[in-house]
Amino acid sequence: MIHKAYFSDTTKLINLPETGMGYQVIDAALYGRSIKKRYLVYNAELILDFDDSFANSKKLAFSKSFSSVLNEAQFLPLETSSIDIVKKSQLIDTVRNLSLQFKMMSESTKKDKRRHSGGKGATDSPKENANGSEIFVRLSAFENDKRVDFEKKRLKDGTFTTTQIDYLHCVMYKDDPVDRYALPNDDEIKWAFYVQPKSVDILQRGIVQPAFGHEGGGIEAYFEKGTSEKTYFDKRVYEK
Repeated sequence: MIHKAYFSDTTKLINLPETGMGYQVIDAALYGRSIKKRYLVYNAELILDFDDSFANSKKLAFSKSFSSVLNEAQFLPLETSSIDIVKKSQLIDTVRNLSLQFKMMSESTKKDKRRHSGGKGATDSPKENANGSEIFVRLSAFENDKRVDFEKKRLKDGTFTTTQIDYLHCVMYKDDPVDRYALPNDDEIKWAFYVQPKSVDILQRGIVQPAFGHEGGGIEAYFEKGTSEKTYFDKRVYEK
């Protein structure tokens, strides 16, 4: 099923960390109920049941414009206080049970695409300070990406990006960003948001792990506390 979030739930989701770049997996109960269900949320607005119907719902959700899907979707009455974020490391059994078709890539192709194997995801990696000069890029299907604070020009707390170098490798070697960054959507990546964190900003850097039937292998960076003000500096069309 395809739903949309009430404003109060969107507000809460924006203030909770992402599960991965551009999405959140949550456990939540409907209003007035105690039993929780699992959902996948895009851009803190569009909600899909994360069950056997997910694969078909995902195709329907990205068969037309995001705004059209939101307009047609019915509000999902969640108990706002019940919303909990599910970490990517907790998704293994759920994704396996959804029987999503997994794309296998040969090691030689991975090497040609400058992808990485093994390692750990960003949230399982050590924290480090940004060096003040490195640039990070957040890829998104949404021009009004809600993890970017356009007023204060910063990333919000709990936001994922990739590095500019890995993004350039993705473009240069004509890789599929949805597969490289193991994203749970069929929509093309349309936007790239550029951020240059200050040396006081802390991040975790890792390798995107396989998920949602995708191989992963790109580089991901996680900013638990977001970035400082005036660190976001540009929005460009993907590949431009």
